[in-house]
Formats: sequence, structure tokens, C-alpha cells
Amino acid sequence: MNTEHPATQLAPPTHPMPQSRTLPPIKRRLTLLTVALLIPFAFDRLMLCDTWPKALSHVLPIWLSIWARWSLLCIICLTAIVALFVKRAYRNPVWWLSASVIGVLSIWLIVNDDSFTYDVPNHSNMFIALPSPNYWYATLTSTIVLPALLMLTLQLSATNFAVHRPANIVLRWLQGWTINLFTHWRMLAQTCSQYLHSPHDADNDVIAARNGVLRKIGIALLISLPILCLLIPLLMQADAIFSYGVTHMFDHIDLTVMLWHTIVVLIPFPFLASLLASVEMRNTEPELTTLRNAEKRGAFDPTITTTVMMIVLALYAVFCTVQFTFLFAGAGLPAGYTYAEYARQGFFQLLFVATLNLAGFGLVLTFTSRTKLIVALQIGLLAATGVMLASSAMRLWLYIDAYGLTWLRWLSLTFIVLLAAVLMLSLIRLFVARLPLMTAALILLLLWWLALGLSNPDRVVNTWNTYFGTVVSDW
Repeated sequence: MNTEHPATQLAPPTHPMPQSRTLPPIKRRLTLLTVALLIPFAFDRLMLCDTWPKALSHVLPIWLSIWARWSLLCIICLTAIVALFVKRAYRNPVWWLSASVIGVLSIWLIVNDDSFTYDVPNHSNMFIALPSPNYWYATLTSTIVLPALLMLTLQLSATNFAVHRPANIVLRWLQGWTINLFTHWRMLAQTCSQYLHSPHDADNDVIAARNGVLRKIGIALLISLPILCLLIPLLMQADAIFSYGVTHMFDHIDLTVMLWHTIVVLIPFPFLASLLASVEMRNTEPELTTLRNAEKRGAFDPTITTTVMMIVLALYAVFCTVQFTFLFAGAGLPAGYTYAEYARQGFFQLLFVATLNLAGFGLVLTFTSRTKLIVALQIGLLAATGVMLASSAMRLWLYIDAYGLTWLRWLSLTFIVLLAAVLMLSLIRLFVARLPLMTAALILLLLWWLALGLSNPDRVVNTWNTYFGTVVSDW
């Protein structure tokens, strides 16, 4: 028997607006808008101003460089993200990791600011400044790594990160650079509208009170304006020095420069406000139903996948035979080849193929039904990839031994170590289904780049070449 009240039975079902689409409280919105305005203001002050205040220039002269200014701006952005969203994301270890990496990298840029160039003699015995290994690391860090990590940290601030579903955060990261910059201008418009009208609901009592104060201030300014227009000319006639000061008060102000700085601050403001609002108003992650269904049903046909993998592995078997014959076993090379030239010729190609193999392994693992044959072929693919990484390392080692160590060679050598670690994780993932392979690879990538900077590429390269007495060549 139905015991519900008749009024309850007759009432139409209500569908409350999803929480992800409702505007946050007015105080929270004001905080978001303030941060969205302060970040471009900090960018203008730090990156576009030619001089610093005298007090800061004496106390912090190192911060006058472009690298240190950019680092300080990244620290400001990180501080804003943490202050805004720490209550929502403090249980997310990946969020803390990405934020920590941003902080350490920013500090690294400041500390190593004076090591981004070094002097070398040219043919005329004159010293010229060339980019150092630290310079290339700083360039990649400031232009690619830090912006990408700031966006990642911001998107991780919305909800708890599902380590077994990294595609969600990848999608959010891409949206953060694109559509999220435009989709939440409603918050800015509605907040401004509430300030222009007197609200009556309890949630906006603060706005009503502030509107009353602002209205009174506006009336006072309107009353003061004609009074000032009357008094200032009289006082100027009464004192020549006061008249000179009023006349030349704005001589030192360049209106063109002021307008430029104002544009730099105001144009990014609505985009940043929309981006912050997209994170603030999101409480659920996208379902990605098509991707999940493809994972469940095994979108790749097992027969086709098996055939393709067999053909690829047959090719890799021939290639690995050549590697064991000429590179690992030290057999004679074809006429006209030295080991250094042989090493340089195929290093980057092998590294790229190894990366493609790992990506293909992930696709087969995700979208193909698990069978014993598929698992065996995946193990074969990982084994072939391991041979390629070993071949790449051997080639690079031969080239370093012949021509010395450079930034690019040190970067490549450590990247091989990273790929080898991902290769081991991939092998474990075949037998441990709970291992979040993509998330673990992302964490390894962050730690690798951080360790690369903390190793001080300048010191590593210079120490190696000094110890072994090698003359550095190009690349």
C-alpha cells in the first residue's frame, strides 16, 4: 500500500540543476575574479616592466633577469591555485606532486640563473657567450614544462583524480587550453549584474550592504566634483607654486604606456575568470562512454591484432639479429663506416620506434581481449623494444666516447633510462591488472625531468668532458 501523502504523489518530479552548473556563492566568485585579475597584473609587473623599485633592486638583484621573473610568476600562479582549491584537492597525491615539481623547478630557475651562458674562445681568441646545457633545460622548462604543469595542477584541483582513468584528466587538460577559456563568462556577467542591481535574497545580503555604501560614496564624489572645480582655480590664482604643480602634475605620465599595460591586464581577465570558474563549478568528471565501451568489448579484433603483431615482430627479429651481429658482438662494419658514424645514424630513429612500441603496447592492452597468444606477442614486443633501447644506449655511448658529452646527449641518455623504467612497468602491468600504467608513467616523467634539472646539466657535461679530455662536437 502506498503511504505517501497525496500532495506528494501529485507533485511533478523536480530536477534540480546539476551542481556543476550552479554559480558558487558571491564571496567565492569575487575571490575567483580577484585572482583572475591579479595574475595578469603580476605578469605585467614582472615581465613587461623595464625597471624594478629601487628597494627591490638592491635587495634582490638576481630577480631582475627574465628567467627569475618568469619563475616568480609561476610561483604566484601556483600559490593562487593552492589557496583556491587546497580544500578540494588536498587528498590527491598527484596534485601535490605536480605542485611540488612546479615549486622546485621555479626555484631551480632562480638559483641557476647565472649559469645559462658560458664564454668560449672563437677563432680570433675572443670570448663569445654561448648557451649552456642549463640554458636549454631552462628554456624547455619555462616555455613547455611549467605552463603544462600549471594547467595540470589546476585541472587536478577540481575532483579526485582516478588513477586508472587518466584519459579524463587528459581531456580536461586539453579543454583548459581551449573551450574552458570561453564557456564560463556567465559567472563574470552575472556577478557584475548583481552589483548593478539591489538583490533581496538572503544569500546576497552582503551585496546589498556594499551597494548601499558604494551608492553613498558615488553621491559624495558627485557633490565633491563641482566644489573641486570651484576651489582649484581659486587656489591656483592664489599661489603660483601650487598652480605650477597642478599644471605639470601629469607631465610625467605616458598615456600610451598606461593604456598598453591596462590592455595587457584586462584582456586576459575574462579568459582566466572563465578558466577558474570551470574548475570551481566542476564536481564530476566526464564519463567518456564511447571509450569505456570500447575498453569493455575489446574494440580491436583479436585476429587482426595478432596478425599485425606477428608481422611487426618478424621485422623486429631481423633487426635485432643485425644489432647482435654488428653492434653488440662487435662484428666488422660495412666499408666506409666508423662506429661513431654508425651510432649517430640511427639513434633518434630507434628512440622514436621504441616510444611507438610502448604506445602500441598500451593500445593493445586497453582495446584487445586478453588471450595467451596476445600476451605472448606483447611480451615479444616488449623484448624487441628492450633490444632497441639497448641498441640506442650503445650507439649513444659510442658517440659520447668519441665526441664528448653535450646537453642533447645527456638528455637522450637519461630519456633512455626513463623508457627502460616504463618498459619494466609495462611488463609488470601484463600480470598485475591493478597497476595504473599511464599514471605511473606520468609520475616517472615528472620525476625524470625534475632529476634532470637537479643533476645540474652544466656540471655533468663539464665534468665528463674534463675528466675524459674529449672535444665536444655538434649535437
